[in-house]
Amino acid sequence: MSTNRTSLGTNVDQDRLCPSCGSKGRGVKPVTVESLVSEAARARAGRTDGFRFCAEPSCEVAYFHPETGDRFLRGDVAVRIGQKETTPSRPVCYCFNHSAAEIEADVARTGTSHIPDQITEKCRQGLDRCEETNPQGACCLGNVRRTLKEARAKVNRDAPVALAVHQESGEREEDCCAVGASRRSLLSPVAGRMRQPCTRSA
Repeated sequence: MSTNRTSLGTNVDQDRLCPSCGSKGRGVKPVTVESLVSEAARARAGRTDGFRFCAEPSCEVAYFHPETGDRFLRGDVAVRIGQKETTPSRPVCYCFNHSAAEIEADVARTGTSHIPDQITEKCRQGLDRCEETNPQGACCLGNVRRTLKEARAKVNRDAPVALAVHQESGEREEDCCAVGASRRSLLSPVAGRMRQPCTRSA
């Protein structure tokens, strides 16, 4: 996989690619490895600097060292790696313990979630410890906002289907004005917010 990426002229240095899956790895500081990787695994490697994080969901490698070839697997990491999971319970914010399921529940109920704003405010107060708690060794807001966007898209996509199922269930069909109002009540909280661009960097 790494050969194909370099042949396409992506200018990605070979040593940044995970040797297992070929995905680009993100550099992490020693404190991330020291905080999250088991002591036994760290002892085998003999060092904690120079590692890169692999976020590819299908890859068992969590961190790899481009120079030594050392690897830490998912099982070596003390926390669940949300980037490598698809379940609703996957963590998306490690400092303040938020999961994808919380965001999805907020969106299903109200059309949005204030969790990203809450995290932003706590970060402004200096309460975050991303390098020590997040396996990617960096702020989680990008992941949180991506989860919110995906949850909104799902609600927006499923709402008309739910309405169609209701109409086909044998109950009395509503008149066209009432149906239009129902569709707007289902869609507008999500669609209205989807049109508003995010003003914060992810």
